[in-house]
Amino acid sequence: MEDISELYKETILEASRDPHGKKEVFSEEGSKGNRQFIHAAGFNSSCGDEVEMEVEMEDGVIKGLGWRGDGCAICTSSLSMMTDLVVGKSKEEAIGLFYDFLNMMNGKGEGKAPASLGDAAALQGVSKFPMRIKCALLGWTTLKEALEKGGWEQFSGTCPIDAFRSKKGK
Repeated sequence: MEDISELYKETILEASRDPHGKKEVFSEEGSKGNRQFIHAAGFNSSCGDEVEMEVEMEDGVIKGLGWRGDGCAICTSSLSMMTDLVVGKSKEEAIGLFYDFLNMMNGKGEGKAPASLGDAAALQGVSKFPMRIKCALLGWTTLKEALEKGGWEQFSGTCPIDAFRSKKGK
């Protein structure tokens, strides 16, 4: 029987090789009827990963998520898995998934990953490597900020894991 860590590695590599949601052309930002197109960008100053994102909302539900950018296999696979998870979810549900993912990244590879994360649970092992956590979180952070702020903005070098850990240590 195949070792579970090998299965997880393959899941991450497959999501990186054939990423879901990757696109080159975005719609114009703004509203069209009851649809809203939100754009955001994120940058990981530690390693140079960068992402631009378009979130298509309709009646409070994420109807589509597209992204483009350059990133390592962890960043790309996390974006791909996140795309699959959040399409069809409400803003609140997507932000809830962000916090599930953030808590998993804070877990240092211990415990069971939340079932809500589906294939993204394969990224739990990344939490053992502090320098790679920001790679896995870049897309999630950009999505959360886009949903909360509702428009184009550059989120540069921010990573909620740092604030999360400093609060926990107090």
